[in-house]
Amino acid sequence: MDKNRLNDYIVSHLDEALENGWIRPFFQPIIRTINGGVAAAEALARWQDPEYGFLMPADFIPVLEEKELIYKVDCHMFIEAAKMQRGRLDQGLRVGPISVNFSRSDFDVMDVASFVQEQVEKFHISKELIWLEITESTLVKNKDKMRNVVKDLRDEGFQICMDDFGSGYSSLIFLNDYTLDVIKMDMGFLRSFSPVSREIMRSTVNMAKNLGIRTLAEGVEKEEHVRFLEEIGCDMMQGFYYSMPLSVDEMDHYIRRDDVHPESIDWKSFYDAADSHVVNSDVPLGVLEYDGDRDSFHYLFANQKQKEQLRSIGRRNRTESEFILNSAHFPMHEKFRALIEYAISTGETAVMYFPDNSFFVRLAFRMVVKQEKRVIITSSLVNITEDRTRKTGEILDRSAEDIALLFDDVHILDPDNNTADNVINNFGIDGGMKKHDDLRRGLKAFCRNMVHPEDRERYMLYADPDTMKDRLHGAPGGILREYFRILRPTSSGELEFSWMEIDLLLIPRTDDSKILSCIKNAQPSSGLGPEDMVNLEKP
Repeated sequence: MDKNRLNDYIVSHLDEALENGWIRPFFQPIIRTINGGVAAAEALARWQDPEYGFLMPADFIPVLEEKELIYKVDCHMFIEAAKMQRGRLDQGLRVGPISVNFSRSDFDVMDVASFVQEQVEKFHISKELIWLEITESTLVKNKDKMRNVVKDLRDEGFQICMDDFGSGYSSLIFLNDYTLDVIKMDMGFLRSFSPVSREIMRSTVNMAKNLGIRTLAEGVEKEEHVRFLEEIGCDMMQGFYYSMPLSVDEMDHYIRRDDVHPESIDWKSFYDAADSHVVNSDVPLGVLEYDGDRDSFHYLFANQKQKEQLRSIGRRNRTESEFILNSAHFPMHEKFRALIEYAISTGETAVMYFPDNSFFVRLAFRMVVKQEKRVIITSSLVNITEDRTRKTGEILDRSAEDIALLFDDVHILDPDNNTADNVINNFGIDGGMKKHDDLRRGLKAFCRNMVHPEDRERYMLYADPDTMKDRLHGAPGGILREYFRILRPTSSGELEFSWMEIDLLLIPRTDDSKILSCIKNAQPSSGLGPEDMVNLEKP
């Protein structure tokens, strides 16, 4: 193919190609990293010529940029994108943002801001439905002019995306001159995928998070690219790994696939808020979505520190952790739900301590955003069992301060040797057993002196040391839990019966010979009975 002849043909037939629809938009999906949904799409020009056949952008864009005619193509793409959005809205279909490119010379030969404003008004569409994508070189080389243009466009409500970030200009310096919504990292980083390029991308994402800018990586082609971008908290991804650019019909078919989940514009700010909390740090952090209709938790992100903590309690991956959170038969499920309800109602961090898989865990939830019955929460799960290889008694001694925040009374029971050792006694009544006390005699004394008369028979069956271990082995999650009215001092110093929760669980590293007995308050709140109580601590 004679290049000069093709260039002449392109320039002389441009208007005809636009008028006859030879140039039309193809759409490449943009994927939100945390949930795999289609968050947006980029409109890319393709030329189907009756003489030369299918022309790729590299065939016609350079010559049109050289002749300063590319604005005609860019304007055409914007109009087609706006027309498509209007059509989908009229049909009641789900819509998401479409990103449209504007070249450097566009801003020299036309008033881009006035043009895009006229078109969104003409088609009666929201400005958030079309992003304006401007190359890094445009912003860098025309800084004085472009600073005002970008400000005006953002003030009007348009989203601005810097394309080809890091492609060779002083990107970091010029971020000081612009307020942007998205930076699109140049595909050269993933093409190289060297240790240096990966570290640059990691640093770019962290910097962007601190500046409140979302990040998008283009050129995603491999599974390892996806895993890496998930790990560093990149907000969005685009590339052949997910899809090549598609025609309008192909794109419509793509988003209708069962394995593809298009994101409605109505939920954009919801998931944007989640993205802003996807941060790699030295603190264990997870970002979860809670669906109130389904009463289910779903991990959107867990940083490396959080994954390490999950593995330390036997959770090999996020799926296993979700299974525990969502298992209705798991004894802690109701407490998880109550914990998030507390976080939602107060807007504060809600904390609970609980035994899990033979470990002792601290879990904190904090609400980020709520829309309808869905909630984004940050979570931090920490294994506070400390050194698992040491004796349980030593662990409890070192963790006594944390445990005392949760329990009023903690004892280590040894049914085989008929002993009970006191760890914590916050009752304020001389009713707890001491060190190496006679277990069976102590249980009877506790029942006689501390338990409400109507609950005593039930308590003795529950606290029966002869059947305790067998019942624990058969209990869901290896935990027994029951509620009794127990004598407690009031703030005035008088004694009265209060509902208390008594938990029994086998202590690890003791060959199932010892049992941890924990007693804590179970006063009703929010209309729940004692069996539904959850202990919440404000940090």
